[in-house]
Amino acid sequence: MSETAASTEGHRAASWGPGTLWPAAQIALGVGAVVVGLTNRDPLGLILTGLLALLVVPAGVMQLMRRPRIEVVDGQLAIKKLGGVVFVPPAQVVEARALGVARWGARQHLMRLEYVDDRGREQLDVFTRGDLGTDPREVMERLVGLGFGGTRAPGSAGPGSAGPGSAGPHTGGPGETSA
Repeated sequence: MSETAASTEGHRAASWGPGTLWPAAQIALGVGAVVVGLTNRDPLGLILTGLLALLVVPAGVMQLMRRPRIEVVDGQLAIKKLGGVVFVPPAQVVEARALGVARWGARQHLMRLEYVDDRGREQLDVFTRGDLGTDPREVMERLVGLGFGGTRAPGSAGPGSAGPGSAGPHTGGPGETSA
């Protein structure tokens, strides 16, 4: 990708976040559990359905409040967290990597995003398909294409400083040199 294409593409907004269907279903499940607990008139049932509602309703509300989770606007990466939005310029993104994790015989893909915040501390965020609303590998490829990611030190040369294969898994040792 040419430098001019990357700069013009960086000003367009791209966003990734969960859909509204699953969080709305969580909230409806919590409210429905409380209604069932109240109509059943069983004290233990009311406690159990109330605990279920205390777990799923806030989870659904938090997912709706943090939409979109990641957004690229005006050349900066906006990451929505519970405490607010963190804006990260491309030069502060240390690494964007797609990870594959096998759990209980099923393969789950994650996106690992490492960046330096405005106070100079390194931050690590891991996003799942549920966080992004799509395959994390596609989001990682798009972010790297927009100039966010690769494996470069913070503050190094711009988006073209990392090679095209640098966002993949690292297999070398600590004393490795590249040719």
